[in-house]
Amino acid sequence: MAAEESGGWKTRAAPVQVREADLPSSLPPQTGLTFNIWYNKWSQGYSGDARFVNPYKLEPELHAGTTRGDKQGQIYFCIYFSKGMCCMGKKCEYLHHVPDDEDVARLVMKSEVLDCFGREKFAQYREDMGGVGSFRKKNRTLYVGGLLGALNNKTLKPAQVESRIRFVFGKLGQIDRIRYIESKNCAFVKFKHQTNAEFAKESMSNQTLLIPSDKEWDHRREGTGLLVKWANDDPNPAARRMEEEEAKRESLKAMLQLLERQDANAKHALEDANEDKNEQRGKILSSEVLEKLKKRKLASPPASEKPAVALVAYSSSDEE
Repeated sequence: MAAEESGGWKTRAAPVQVREADLPSSLPPQTGLTFNIWYNKWSQGYSGDARFVNPYKLEPELHAGTTRGDKQGQIYFCIYFSKGMCCMGKKCEYLHHVPDDEDVARLVMKSEVLDCFGREKFAQYREDMGGVGSFRKKNRTLYVGGLLGALNNKTLKPAQVESRIRFVFGKLGQIDRIRYIESKNCAFVKFKHQTNAEFAKESMSNQTLLIPSDKEWDHRREGTGLLVKWANDDPNPAARRMEEEEAKRESLKAMLQLLERQDANAKHALEDANEDKNEQRGKILSSEVLEKLKKRKLASPPASEKPAVALVAYSSSDEE
């Protein structure tokens, strides 16, 4: 399901994904240099022979909704929401929905140095192609590795694996194309917008590819999570030029759509203002007419008094 097809979130408040009391609090034995409280894991060191599976998962159709950030005009997204583990819900200062075309346009017009979560990008990619990314080039393609482990070694045909990838990643934005390489146990997922690639990279890292209808679902945490990184450039110069031109066209198109939407909103606001003015003018005119009629009525004597005056005048002439 593409992001723009799931706009029902605008009619409801964002729910709490995880209670604060349920977030991990105890530290496991140290196996690295840096501890990540959100994943309850050590990094930058030996962490076992396999990647863990994140116990939390974003379900856009259930978790998306309006937040305090929407009311305040926020344009950046909650990174914890993308991972399925925000404990703030509607009180969150950031956005809780999958980025759509309007979000993409606002982010492009705001800054290309920050990603969709408001984090500062770097001039160069990290050596492992992880992290926030680079502001020097647009990248809409993700490398997705460890597919077999993320399926708990479930046997599927290549077309089924590609369909599974399209199903889970397609919830996070419109996909241009997917390339599954069975021999290397990996795939490349290219989104229509870089913003959705940024969002999906955080959302799908260390996730399972199993779905609730799989018999292996209850044992999904015994598998290994997906390895999601930025894809390297295509070495073909022609392909690289085409990619850059396509990215520029998409950015321009998104900005034009936002400007058109803003113009339409301004036009509707002006029409509503004119209608209110005409309605108010009609009320004022009506009150003025009523006031004049009231004064005219008070100035002229009641019809019942006129015959009495005529009778008195007649009687006086008779007495003389």
